[in-house]
Amino acid sequence: EYSCRLLRGSLFSPNTVDTYESVSGYSESDKSINARYKTAVVANRVTYIGNVKTLPGSGYNSEVFGDAIFKSMVNKFDVFPKSRKIEAVIADGDAIVKLETYADRLLQFKKKVLHIINISQEIEFLEDTFVHKGVSNPAATCKTDYGIAWVNTVGCYLYDGQKVIDLLEKGGRQIISENDWKTLIDIDSKIAYVPQKRQLIVFGKHIIFIYDIVTQSWVKKNFVTNMIANPGFETAGGGGSDVVANWAEAVGIGPAVWTRATDQEYAGSYSAKCVTHASQAGTVSIATDTFTLTPGKAYSLTWAA
Repeated sequence: EYSCRLLRGSLFSPNTVDTYESVSGYSESDKSINARYKTAVVANRVTYIGNVKTLPGSGYNSEVFGDAIFKSMVNKFDVFPKSRKIEAVIADGDAIVKLETYADRLLQFKKKVLHIINISQEIEFLEDTFVHKGVSNPAATCKTDYGIAWVNTVGCYLYDGQKVIDLLEKGGRQIISENDWKTLIDIDSKIAYVPQKRQLIVFGKHIIFIYDIVTQSWVKKNFVTNMIANPGFETAGGGGSDVVANWAEAVGIGPAVWTRATDQEYAGSYSAKCVTHASQAGTVSIATDTFTLTPGKAYSLTWAA
């Protein structure tokens, strides 16, 4: 048995002003959930989590909220009171796939629809809903300098903070055929952003679509699964599953033509050297010839003048 004695003069006066709720921001009866979630974003010093499963504990049973969002307390990014739940649409049978945030808006991507939620104030509200604008996998969205971009089997879109822009249209006309898009894009397609070039790259079925945000134009290129590990160069496409037809990169000045230097082959690594030629006058690109890749083996490509 243990006991502790304190002198009365050493005790501080009790705090009779502050309460648990005034200090923490939520009631003592509103416990924070122990959560697992499939997507999350941070905006305005608050964490938003979507497609949530609560685990047993703190007086709550295990429960799944596939179409709900929970938000944390301000500056307490891992504290999620159950009362701070956001439901744009209740029990619509569609699960949240990805959350993104841009310009004080929370983009809630479900499989079939997109909900845009205004989070500029303490109380969030549903600002707009777009059918057929959902995504099938989390890698189908990305953040750019211009807003949030995403891809699905219907099209490719950009939200700029005010409106949703259909990137497959320009000047009132379709610039990629509907048949091409449906044939080459599926539910596993992904999208990425290259900030240096201000380009979107859409990965489809053994093909990529490149969208230039500045010129608002599309380019379609074949690609292979055995890509060379050299992000400084772009494939020019062609060949089979183990062949890269050539590699090309703008040089800005010419004339120049590049060939593979077979005498510089070492441990699967190739170098290419420049050979000037009168017939190449005006050429502004360089490329290697065709070479075969061994599946499962890593390659690199370097240039030497």
